[in-house]
Amino acid sequence: MNPDILLTAFPATDDESLYWWHVADGAVQAWGCDPDPLTASQAYGPDSVPADVLLIALVPSHLTSVMGHEAIEGATESQALAAAKMAAKAASLEGEKVHIAGALTGSGEAVTASIGRDILSAGLVHLQALGIDPDAIIPSGWLLPVAGDEAVSADFGFDRVLRTGIVIASDDPALREILFADRTISPITGDDFDAMMVAAADKPGLNFRSGPFAKKIQRAMDARQKRRLGWMVAALIVVTLAIPLVQLAKYHWAASTADEAALAHAATVVGEQDNPDSAERALDQRLIAENRGNIMFPVPASALYSALQQAPAVSISRMAYGENGIVSATLSAVRNEDINPVLIAIQEAGFIITATPRTDATGSAQADITVRAP
Repeated sequence: MNPDILLTAFPATDDESLYWWHVADGAVQAWGCDPDPLTASQAYGPDSVPADVLLIALVPSHLTSVMGHEAIEGATESQALAAAKMAAKAASLEGEKVHIAGALTGSGEAVTASIGRDILSAGLVHLQALGIDPDAIIPSGWLLPVAGDEAVSADFGFDRVLRTGIVIASDDPALREILFADRTISPITGDDFDAMMVAAADKPGLNFRSGPFAKKIQRAMDARQKRRLGWMVAALIVVTLAIPLVQLAKYHWAASTADEAALAHAATVVGEQDNPDSAERALDQRLIAENRGNIMFPVPASALYSALQQAPAVSISRMAYGENGIVSATLSAVRNEDINPVLIAIQEAGFIITATPRTDATGSAQADITVRAP
């Protein structure tokens, strides 16, 4: 599928109109020269987003220096490019002030292009002020096809370029005599020129947008991704709500099962009952009738011992239990005031008590009490 492409001239000055070409559906749809190429080209249609359009800026040939480098036997692609960039930097008169891009040709040879860092920075700021953040910045001559030993030329409006092999230069009469005197130069015009612009998407190898000038990746979601995210959020909400509902249903079913099992077990003791509450009441009556349940010894005795744990100064010297469910005991302490908190704690626990205070032969305070479950 052919991408939408907006090609613009890379600005060499701060105030100039820029040539532009809008490529869509495999053909040049429009072209012109305007101060605001993005608006003039209408590259962003009503249904498109910036991520749908490939932005390419073409650097005039007089701003760049293109060099070819021989292939290094046994070197990897990254090693060959690194060596080529080092050679280009060494060959430059201002090696520390240039930005170098590199690419490999089909034959394995490396090609480098150099541009001043200040020129590249200023041009980028100009384009970004126009809303254009190029995906690729390449020498305009890099678009020209390689025609064997012959040379080709093209007129971009802002730049006239000559190319033969990896040699790219401005179409200047003096350079023609020096570099291309013995070659036939074929101009690229008309449909061939349009085809060259359409193929620009396949030419970003020699791209100045690298290193410190690399384009920052912006994550953008299309309509389909947004819909998918919306469905995922909706599904997450449904699942989040469904989990407690399912748990509630499981607890309800478990409770119902437990109630049925309890009624079945109770039926063997007190007969068939309508519900768990009536079964519990029937069991209580059965326990009371058999001197069990709340009037069993452990119930009031546990209340008594629980209260004693809260009063370390009080001890128990006697305990007895009657069949009527009453626990009797004798409590001892230094003072009666120490025994009172024990009696209050038993009462607050819901038990019925009686207490008769007295003093033993040693002068210690004692209380004869009874404890009965309500």
